[in-house]
Amino acid sequence: MVVWQATRGGALQRCVMIASAWIGFTAGKVGINSNQRLAGTLIEYLDQGKLRCALALREQSGVVTVLDQGGRQRQIKRELVFIVHGERKVEPQGVGAALAALSAARAEFASELDLNLLWEVTREQNRGFSAGELAELYFGRRSTVAEAVVLEALLGDQIYFKRRYFEFLPQDAERVERTLLQQQRNRLRSEANQRLQGAIRQLLAGEPLSEHDARDSLKGELSRFLENPSTRSRELSAMLTQALADVDPVETAFELLERLDAKPAAPRFVAVGGLPLEFSAGILTAASQSKATERPPVANGVVVAIDDEETQEVDDALSCELLPDGSYRVRVFIALVADWVEKGGVLDREAAQRGATVYLPEATIRMLPDEISCNRASLLAGVPRATLVTEAHLDPAGELLDASLYPAAAVVTKRLTYDEADLILAADERQAGGDEALATMLRQLNALALQLRERRRRAGAVLVQRRELKVKVRDGTIDVRGVDAGAPARQMVAEFMLLSNFVAARFAADRHLAIIYRVQPNFGSELVAQRPRLSLYPDLHVGVGLKVYAQLSSPIRRYADLALQRQLIAALAFEGGAAYRSDELMEVLANAESAELGAKELERRAKRYWALRFLEESRADQPLLARALRAGTGAELSEFPLRGSLRGAPPSIGEIPILVAVAKIDPLRGHLAFDYLGPAASPDR
Repeated sequence: MVVWQATRGGALQRCVMIASAWIGFTAGKVGINSNQRLAGTLIEYLDQGKLRCALALREQSGVVTVLDQGGRQRQIKRELVFIVHGERKVEPQGVGAALAALSAARAEFASELDLNLLWEVTREQNRGFSAGELAELYFGRRSTVAEAVVLEALLGDQIYFKRRYFEFLPQDAERVERTLLQQQRNRLRSEANQRLQGAIRQLLAGEPLSEHDARDSLKGELSRFLENPSTRSRELSAMLTQALADVDPVETAFELLERLDAKPAAPRFVAVGGLPLEFSAGILTAASQSKATERPPVANGVVVAIDDEETQEVDDALSCELLPDGSYRVRVFIALVADWVEKGGVLDREAAQRGATVYLPEATIRMLPDEISCNRASLLAGVPRATLVTEAHLDPAGELLDASLYPAAAVVTKRLTYDEADLILAADERQAGGDEALATMLRQLNALALQLRERRRRAGAVLVQRRELKVKVRDGTIDVRGVDAGAPARQMVAEFMLLSNFVAARFAADRHLAIIYRVQPNFGSELVAQRPRLSLYPDLHVGVGLKVYAQLSSPIRRYADLALQRQLIAALAFEGGAAYRSDELMEVLANAESAELGAKELERRAKRYWALRFLEESRADQPLLARALRAGTGAELSEFPLRGSLRGAPPSIGEIPILVAVAKIDPLRGHLAFDYLGPAASPDR
């Protein structure tokens, strides 16, 4: 017996549970037993490539006389009879009712049959199947009616199966995809679809739709397309792609609805990403009832959490203590989210499905409910919180003398923004609120961070300090600014997150604990060609200049970090402890990595779209200060890090401050082109 569930989306996913050894089926034969008596039974025979139902009246010398539903008799060859419904005898006077009942039964089976599903189940078997085998596999029981329905569908199928004598072999995936694509193209040429395509092109060209029916029809199609990602029409997706080949069809659908004054309730990129705006009531209840393990307090003085002003989910903090011998004890506190989110529980399953918190200009879609991410697990100032502590003993030159990991309760004594921390590091004592201990500790941390960074540079690390684009959209107002990733406080925090991740990776490697390392071995070729990858085995990560590396510093925001934190806590609890097997961990983290990469790409697209909208609305008609890039073929604005192509600049121009004007801007496509106006009067500050 076979039970399955099907969900449709951009990629068809299947959950197929097969009870009984169906793989052991032997290839059968379409047709009937040569000794089987047909008179008085309902049969189905092949006529012009289709199955016809009739009552067999008599047979002689390989010829069968049949009576159809219209009361007509005809003679057919016995070899054309493929199905015999021999459960009961039928008299000629009852043939109409019997055939009507058979037709109703066939219709019921046919309504459930999906050859796509059947192909998905069988395509890896690399052998042929009879219609009877496929019917039993799909419907879970033997039935001549089911066999007839499957056989008829297979005879008319030109996509999923090919016929070889009386067997049906699943087509290879590439052939199926080509055939489906061709069918889509054919449907696109249909009259109805042509009208729909015309309306789409008209709207994208900025022309109003004159026909009321066309507007309503298009609104309905596009709304259904956006509302349920699992049932999106391939045909409409193909039309939208054809209309704007370089734009995600979901984003094109949103744009069209906006132009039809039918903008969806969800923010643009929340809808485009198919992201859930809210958590279910069950998840919210689980978050409110979650309880954490009580952890022993750690003796500490000043503990500072440094983050962006708007950050609510604080997952790291730092402290530093000068020891009598002139060395330093640095503690990195990471929110112990694993204490609040039980493995396999409802919160864990929800977090695993989401994969990561998504930060969009219009909204933040959290991986965990606010009760956990912004309250119970967040390292809020003045409140004891469970943490995983990395304790590092460093000399003044940044050499790691020894390190340890342990869970403990800690209290953040001060919360600072990056800007506030930078002012303190720049010797503005007022920003420390007269707290000399805080100011001294920050300077000690910064001095050590600079030493750590230099050690990584000498080890081959690639140190990139590009500005970051920050975009917010609230109540229709777009705010765009640049963030200097090379600012002292940001670099300082980043260095200690790298150190904490290194210590955790080394701890796991020394104990042969299964975790997922991020590796980038140096094979002597160009580093840019060697993309970092996930591995179960520790190895060099030359890109960050560390002998071993894993990522565990953001468990509130990344499910991969949460899973690895859970693995470390299990190992710290007792010798040989582990929360995951190696294969289980690899699967968990591969799924999380995929979700995280998807989230990053959505964030990138969203930021560029809104930054271009901001530029179009407020800066498009004025000279702009920029910096020339790539021998004058590109430019980056000085006000915020937005790049575009550059026209008219001298080919010998270096990376110097210049003045540009917007030549072409298309937020939907992400296109931006500048015209070169000349060198800037003064250097870019």
